[in-house]
Amino acid sequence: MRNGFGSDAFVQAALIDMYGKCGSLDMALQVFNQIPFKNLVSWNSMIAGYSLKGDSKSCIQLLWKMIIQQTKPNSTTLSSSLIACSKSSNLKHGKFIHGYITRNNINPDTFIHTSLVDMYFKCNNTQSAESIFKKMAKTNVVEWNSMISGYVSVGLYLQALDIYKDMNTTQVKPDVITFTSILAACTQLGSLEIGKDIHKSIISHDFESNEMVMGAVLDMYAKCGEVEIAQQVFSRLPERDLVSWTTMITAYGAHGQAFKSLKLFQDMKKMNIKPDRVVFLAVISACSHGGLIDKGCYYFNQMVNDYGIQPKVADYSCLMDLLCRGGRVHDAYAILQKTESIREDVELLSTLFSACKLHGEIELGEKIAGLLIDKDPDDPSTYTVLANMYASTKKWDKARKVRMKMKELGLRKNPGCAWIEVDKKIEAFLVEDKSIPQGGKVYECLSVLVGHMNMDEVLF
Repeated sequence: MRNGFGSDAFVQAALIDMYGKCGSLDMALQVFNQIPFKNLVSWNSMIAGYSLKGDSKSCIQLLWKMIIQQTKPNSTTLSSSLIACSKSSNLKHGKFIHGYITRNNINPDTFIHTSLVDMYFKCNNTQSAESIFKKMAKTNVVEWNSMISGYVSVGLYLQALDIYKDMNTTQVKPDVITFTSILAACTQLGSLEIGKDIHKSIISHDFESNEMVMGAVLDMYAKCGEVEIAQQVFSRLPERDLVSWTTMITAYGAHGQAFKSLKLFQDMKKMNIKPDRVVFLAVISACSHGGLIDKGCYYFNQMVNDYGIQPKVADYSCLMDLLCRGGRVHDAYAILQKTESIREDVELLSTLFSACKLHGEIELGEKIAGLLIDKDPDDPSTYTVLANMYASTKKWDKARKVRMKMKELGLRKNPGCAWIEVDKKIEAFLVEDKSIPQGGKVYECLSVLVGHMNMDEVLF
């Protein structure tokens, strides 16, 4: 400014961009308002600043002003505005921009197309995202990635795999985003065989030295139960960060190898990697699965006292699980009662309630059930656990009464859904699904078994 460059259009745009990226939007707007004749670059810089913040309203207001002042928006303007709509999940604003593109016969490029797809996914409008994707040329990996990562972001993992398969029939080569996204889908589905095929593809495309991709490979093997292969991947990682250490510690813990988890945790600390809340959760969870109750409590206290990490609900949930698995239900309840911030937390009460059922703590279980029903009288899971708790202790009359109460209230637990991989094909199935070809025989067999158990009204 002192050297007389303050009025230069490019300097002004650079200042707006700098202030915007540093989060000082007031300063950016001050510079922007001082520009007498705003060009496309200055408009785009200011819109980009608001876009980083996810302020879709301000983006649209500026977009409208620039149109009124006869400055035609370009691809950067529109994609920045759409990104703001994605960040704020504002479907109304996103549709406004999409409508402007359509009304003005603007031929969308890759940036606009992918920004539209991302916006619709972030706004939970999958159908519109699919419609946009169908119109794309699909000649580059960015367009394919927008759909794969979009499906993964909304939990449609099977659809993501289908898009990945379609992409492999073209000349488009996958990149880092492709592999990390599709591996996330395999991880969520527990699809080990497909994950192995993708790992082979990663090797053939020479991505074995990429930290992000191999981190995703490690996560996939770890969560699909292949701990030995995960260890091999971990040992060959180009660089081990806190995330990769946590993944491996979690894998050992989840598969009953608590001592390996704890050794790995000590090795990590020797590498001067400072543990965070997530890795402590993994360590405490490993102790929980391994029956190391006192050790888990030690690490919980270490997290709080030595590392100054204030426990949140997730941390207390892990501690509750640790104590409950060890049968120390009353200790868990005592912690719950003396900690005001979590005393009435439904998730923690539910964890404790399930433990009461498991360990036959009927009196405490009834007390917690009353608290949960007071908080949400329409939650069928509370009644279900209560009925099963009575059934497990052969209190058939009480179990029947709870089931009858559920029927009176019209409560029914939502059926669970799971996946199974057979010959590299993913099949989904629901609880009480009678649409399968041999469903009649399956339920006939179940009926006989239930009859032998003398618990018709309790379980069904």
